[in-house]
Amino acid sequence: MLFAASASASILLDRVVAVVDRDVITWSELYKTMEFELADKLAGLSPKEKKKRLKMYEKDFLEMLIDTKIQLNEAKRLNIGVSDKDLTSAINRIQLKYGLSKKEFLEALQKEGFTLQEYKKKVAEQIILSKLVNLEIRSKIIVTEGEIEEYIKTNGDSIDLSEGYRLRHIFFPAGTDEEKADARRKATKVMKLLDSGESFESVVRKFSEGSDASEGGDLGFIKKPDLAPEFLKVIEGLKVGEYSKPFWSGKGFHIIMLEGKSLPGSEASLKKKVRRILIQEKLKKSLKNYLRSLRSKVFIEVKL
Repeated sequence: MLFAASASASILLDRVVAVVDRDVITWSELYKTMEFELADKLAGLSPKEKKKRLKMYEKDFLEMLIDTKIQLNEAKRLNIGVSDKDLTSAINRIQLKYGLSKKEFLEALQKEGFTLQEYKKKVAEQIILSKLVNLEIRSKIIVTEGEIEEYIKTNGDSIDLSEGYRLRHIFFPAGTDEEKADARRKATKVMKLLDSGESFESVVRKFSEGSDASEGGDLGFIKKPDLAPEFLKVIEGLKVGEYSKPFWSGKGFHIIMLEGKSLPGSEASLKKKVRRILIQEKLKKSLKNYLRSLRSKVFIEVKL
């Protein structure tokens, strides 16, 4: 912790800094969140410098925690939750992303002051918030051809049109030889289903162990330079609508489906890019209005 452990410090750590209806946010919860989210900015600072730096972010992070509490309560009201499978897949994906073994992952959490259960709770909340936004906001966003044309007319010269791919993904993580053999068996089973005509998205939702399984394995649009060589080699051998054979990345077995391909300079690529830009702009604005609406319906008291 930033400060010496004492009776008075313990009392301070537990004080309430905000009330959201029947929920409370404590000083310790606020500071633990800041320490985790700002880890890179705090690295190498002395306790005194850390305290000063964290003080600068108190109000912004408290507002973020208030918004999170409100959204989680709304998600609960709408019966939005997260399955154990989705949570486990998300944790596995995080480990694989940073190339950590389970032991190294737990050691990293301990270093950041988190238990595995606390971290799982944090990840589960992020998944729930994403589902809430998708249901209440993203699914209702409409971008017209007229809006696309107007944006191109005004901002066309500044739009990045790098070559890239829109992908869906089935993933079975594996580290040990036993896990590799199990992942290979699962991938073989999945290929039989795909070859028999079952839709890629359906197979993803049923069998993939990637964190994107609940979204049908949608990886979105990825620029060519951002793809790992082993992925690029497989993708460049596919036509749009085709899926790959299982391949090994060093972290697990993957099956990739090429949903779309963007080529530099094409009109279709330009429109797709602009559509994504406009969706993000509308999403940002709609989320702000949505949070304002939710806030108006609850009791909030800031005590910081």
